[in-house]
Amino acid sequence: MSLTTRFITLGTAGGPVPKLHRAQPSHAITRGDRVILIDCGEGAMQQLMRAGIDFRRVEKIILSHHHFDHIGSLFTCLGINMMLQRKQPITIYGPPGTHQIVEGLAMACDVPQAIGFGVTGQSLPHPRHFVSVEEIAPGVTFEIDDIRISCCENTHYRAETELGTEGAISLSLRFDAPDRSIVYTGDTGPCRLVENLAKGAQLLVGEMMLAEQVIAQLQAKNPHMTPERIAMMGQHLHSHHLSPEQLGDLAARAGVAHVVAVHIPLDSITPETVPDFTARISQVFSGQVSIANDLDQF
Repeated sequence: MSLTTRFITLGTAGGPVPKLHRAQPSHAITRGDRVILIDCGEGAMQQLMRAGIDFRRVEKIILSHHHFDHIGSLFTCLGINMMLQRKQPITIYGPPGTHQIVEGLAMACDVPQAIGFGVTGQSLPHPRHFVSVEEIAPGVTFEIDDIRISCCENTHYRAETELGTEGAISLSLRFDAPDRSIVYTGDTGPCRLVENLAKGAQLLVGEMMLAEQVIAQLQAKNPHMTPERIAMMGQHLHSHHLSPEQLGDLAARAGVAHVVAVHIPLDSITPETVPDFTARISQVFSGQVSIANDLDQF
């Protein structure tokens, strides 16, 4: 029986501020019984259940980077599996720093693990018993079943001329399954390495930032922000993220068939306004364009 590889957008919000209609960034690749969780933003475990996926099926988690909106549910993942006495292993992949984060969360599990259910003689497994970490560097390839996974550093933290230098790493990921190739940009600015990673993929799942609208919203909600703080946020949003046009340019240069926009920064992007953003991407990309909602499948 041939297997179909699907990409499910569990959480399509962008940024650390909670959104009314979108969960924080997390996605799932499913192939047969295999579930790979990509990023683990707040609400990821509930979003899996809403997608019809029992969170206990997740044995592999891949983190693109360590901003809090992409890792907020890791503690929940460890804790609920502990409380349900998980025995199957979970492997968490991510850039350098992942081990430190997971070890910190494991330490935070010490107290609830010791409490258990308050039943004499009863004990719970500790996440250290069922969780392992594999830190991955740019250029590394590895396999999960029959899916080959490769990655590159992107420009979410620094300019392309500075990639490969010392500092934190943000990754873009490519999944080559027997039936299709899927690239997940994670958070990134314009980047030739990501373009090369995505060459010829059928599906490109990429972030979409609306820098000016986000800055205006920040100023409206935080009228006491200093000009220096506003300038810092402006530099990050413009340089380390992709506008709709830049996402379309990336898709066109990579020659992908279908681009899906995620990491949506504003609740004002609704079914009524989606055509405007689709049109902006399509100005420079002639393939299929989708603006994702939570729980969409591609």
